[in-house]
Amino acid sequence: MIKIAIADDHNLIRKGIVEIINSFQHCQVVIEADNGEKLVTALHNAATLPDICILDINMPVMDGYETLKVIREAWPEMNVLALTMYSNELAILKMILGGAKGYLPKDCTPRELEKAIDNVYHTGVHSSELAPKELFEGDKSKYLERQHRISDKDIQFLRYCCTELHYKEIADIMEVSVRTIHTYRDNLFEKLGLKTRIGLAMYAMNIGLGPADIPQADKKD
Repeated sequence: MIKIAIADDHNLIRKGIVEIINSFQHCQVVIEADNGEKLVTALHNAATLPDICILDINMPVMDGYETLKVIREAWPEMNVLALTMYSNELAILKMILGGAKGYLPKDCTPRELEKAIDNVYHTGVHSSELAPKELFEGDKSKYLERQHRISDKDIQFLRYCCTELHYKEIADIMEVSVRTIHTYRDNLFEKLGLKTRIGLAMYAMNIGLGPADIPQADKKD
């Protein structure tokens, strides 16, 4: 039986997800909470920890980012799936780089939910169209072979892809137009066989490129 915890502040959505998960023969929700703080408290008090935590990104009191950080520090072996109403690439990227093992939109089908749970439980990762499975698993070989294709400007752009900056902000820092940034992005998609910024950021992290330092004047308020 796969034990699952879920935190989501939308009661109807959370209750619906709990009901669906409990209908799977091999799954059981053992903890549910309406914010991250309550989830963390329940985890500390749990006699048996869940195998997977499903975290809504946007929650009051303690959101998905902060909750994920606490979980990674207190229970590093626990797998986390990010859950969100919107396909916000930057929000999902922040969760993935923070240690989430996959992402689920709230409008996914029960079959997609079950597949994500099974994937994370059995393989430690749920890949999607956002990034190939190899990048979630840290399999560098396929992508290291393509490293010779990228230029110094590509590398600079890739490092900014690992931050929360929007493309317009990256363009301002690199002193180029947004169109040029889009060209860097599209060329890297082609060179590396990727389709999303999340894939680019995970590629960058996997080949040892950390997030670029953001000039203080260019940081968002």
